[in-house]
This record gives sequence, structure tokens and C-alpha cells, in this order.
Amino acid sequence: MSNLSTVFANSVDNSGSATDGVQVTAYGQGQVSGVTYTVPAHADVDVDFTLNMQCVTPENVNALDQLIRSLLSASKQHEYDQLTKKTSSGGRGFFLFFSGGGSHSSYSQTTHTMDSWGLTREQQSKIIDTMMDLVNKTQRFEYKGTIQNTQYDYSVSGSMFGIVMDATIQKDEKHTQVRFLAPNLHLQGNDGSSIPTINPPLYKNS
Repeated sequence: MSNLSTVFANSVDNSGSATDGVQVTAYGQGQVSGVTYTVPAHADVDVDFTLNMQCVTPENVNALDQLIRSLLSASKQHEYDQLTKKTSSGGRGFFLFFSGGGSHSSYSQTTHTMDSWGLTREQQSKIIDTMMDLVNKTQRFEYKGTIQNTQYDYSVSGSMFGIVMDATIQKDEKHTQVRFLAPNLHLQGNDGSSIPTINPPLYKNS
């Protein structure tokens, strides 16, 4: 399959007065439209598709993730690494760092988050300036993997999901809106269960 469009869940508008900072307008698990599979009992299915999406580049995602981590203390870096391991982060810590696990976060909430992680105002400005320079471009992602159902004597059906975050960045009189796609995809069954996959991520650390 190629030229897949994408529709993402949890699209939430978060209105309010804008101040310098980061506002997460939508965050959550996004279903890749058209990527649905049924795996027979005791079988594997190979997954091979192309995803085209308007978002920031994978290099930008990786660089922002590395920047935020580098500004944290050693103990906070450890906490940040734990965020990265969670499925809901999609493999990059700043997704959960900014969203707090909710579908959206206001400017004041993300500022409070950065304060609580020990970031100074100067460090926060560095993060905001970096995000202000990001722009959405059409990205092409090639994905190949294997869905495993060899251990079960019943078929499973599900859809492919990724983690998506939309954000508005405000700096002085300027503002920009950007969309991030995390690298780790997962397959979720129709009953909500997670289906095992062997696959590389959409992209890796630079």
C-alpha cells in the first residue's frame, strides 16, 4: 500500500490567552487509516506500507528530544529515559514530557512541567526557540515488519497506531503550529489488546 492518509484520535482544541511557551493542542494514539490486518491462527503476517504525513522531520524530533534531555540534571535524565520506554511516548521522551499523559496541555501547564523538571527560564527559552524554528513538511515513511500470532490458536484482527502530538509555539508576537510523529508504531487488536510485532521503528536516533 502507498500514499496512505492518516486520521488521528484525540484532536482537542485548547483555547486561551497565548503567552510565550508551548501549548499541546492534541496528543494521543493515532490510527493509520487503511492499515488494518487479520492474522490467522499460528501464523505471521508481513507488514509493508508507505506513510505520507505533514509533520516535522524525524531529525527535528530526535534533535529536540536530545536537547531537552541534555538540559536536565543526571537524576532527571534517568526519569526522562523512563518516559521514553513507555508505549504512550512512542519512543521519544518529550511526547509525555509536554503532554503529561493527557490529550492537551495549556501554556501554563507546560511551563509548570518544565519548572518541575528543574529547567531554568533560559533553558526553557532555548527549547521554545528551537521549537519555534520547526515547520511541517510532507514526510515519507517506509515501514516493514512482522505481526506474530504463532502462539495462539485463534485469528486476531487490529489496526496500526502511532503517537502524535500537535503543538502551538508562542514567542513574543510570533506563533507557529507543528505536528510530531513518534517513531514507534504498534498494532492494537479490535478488543483493545496489544498484538506482538517484530519491526524497526519508522525512524531511529540520528
